Amino acid sequence: MPRTVPTPRDEVYWSRSALEAEEKRVFEICNGCRLCFNLCPSFPALFDAIDALDPTAHLSEGAPATHHAVDALGNHAAATGGEHAAPAREDVHGQAEALERLPLSVNQRVVDLCYQCKLCDPICPYTPPHEFAVDFPRLMLRHKAIDAREKGVPLQDRVLGDPDLIGTIGTILPAVANAVTNLRPNRVMMEHTVGIHRDRQLPAFASQTFLRWFKARHATRPDPTSVSGRKVVLFYTCSVQWNEPQVGRAAVEVLEHSGITVFAPEMRCCGMPALDGGDVPRATDWARHNIDVLLPYVQAGCDIVSPGPTCSFMMKKEWKDYVGTEAAEAVARCSFDLMEYLFRLRKEGALREDYTTDVGAVGYHLPCHLKVQKIGFRSRDMLRRLPGAQVTMVDRCSCMDGTWGMKKEYYELSKEGSKKLMSELEGSGAGTYSSDCLIAKLQIEEASGKKVKHPIELMWESYGGTAERAVAPLGPVEPEPT
Repeated sequence: MPRTVPTPRDEVYWSRSALEAEEKRVFEICNGCRLCFNLCPSFPALFDAIDALDPTAHLSEGAPATHHAVDALGNHAAATGGEHAAPAREDVHGQAEALERLPLSVNQRVVDLCYQCKLCDPICPYTPPHEFAVDFPRLMLRHKAIDAREKGVPLQDRVLGDPDLIGTIGTILPAVANAVTNLRPNRVMMEHTVGIHRDRQLPAFASQTFLRWFKARHATRPDPTSVSGRKVVLFYTCSVQWNEPQVGRAAVEVLEHSGITVFAPEMRCCGMPALDGGDVPRATDWARHNIDVLLPYVQAGCDIVSPGPTCSFMMKKEWKDYVGTEAAEAVARCSFDLMEYLFRLRKEGALREDYTTDVGAVGYHLPCHLKVQKIGFRSRDMLRRLPGAQVTMVDRCSCMDGTWGMKKEYYELSKEGSKKLMSELEGSGAGTYSSDCLIAKLQIEEASGKKVKHPIELMWESYGGTAERAVAPLGPVEPEPT
């Protein structure tokens, strides 16, 4: 029977001894391969620790040094092999003694340094259905989940893991919340209490949430079963709801411009921020809630689109594994990243391309969680179709990855790791920076001082929508006639 990767629904998932045995097995496989030596800090930390315990490590002369993990951050382009790939160790099996002596503190360090970019997944030759069944990111989350069950979820992760709670509070009086949040004494206090680095740019709270705008625009909405033609339900994301509503507005405008009916029911966080802190029960509860909300739309013939790469990944992959129901499978089958969906519409001749406004030079950052979905470079491809577009795609990790880059322990490592991304964006000479990831946006804006736009915003502006229309806080909107 082929080996499978356990999910939280399996009893063995929660066994500490089984976890340690699995980490030892996977670490041995990774050490024998070393293809991911330059993806993130976790792998150099592991390989350096093994080499330090292995008296034969000098036999691998010519292998790239795995020391100085910071230097390796973001260097994804070299990880596919070629002259930069690590040569095979002459004594891989001889390192068994070193692996046996590897202290559990190394395991913990490897887990802490994994920020769930998941880029090792498409590169690894041993992922399921291979008999080795290596799923390194899922193994790291499993470790965090067991730690959280045994020791509780730390305050830092409880706060960062609940963006809906933060957003609900922050948008009560957004102007006050934004001002207070950025006062230096408060940032110092936040660093000491909840561990958010005092210098990290935080998302601003919106004057009007996306759902408030959408409900005003569509005061009445027919039942999805009564709507003919193409129809979608927008999984708008926490970032869009509380911080970047203009992204959701642009998505609605673009979809409706091509005659597509858009629904946007109230939903919860996709659950990835909670998983980052090991809070599997909360993430699973949110996933179940969202599946219950989305399933009737799917059954009515709607597709699901999301402007957030992490959210679309969660809907396609993680929800069905964590929840394990046919409903979750049904939702996964109908889920698309927003730009992936628009690319599909264009291929089918269903997308209006009556653009009117030049875009100019764009430096486009490719988010990791889009690469992991293996859907191609759809945002780049759609941007290139806009008039006057000169698009430079930068395939570098922002090293922000959800809540990790906000934490005081990893802020400097995150900033250092983003330098290659920033260097290539600056080298593009583009007047506009763009990224689908609204968390990477924080890193890019903090480093460059330039505003970053989601590709859907640029697409809407190219249709003739103005930046003010897409971005400025809106008052009540008169409902459209039905």
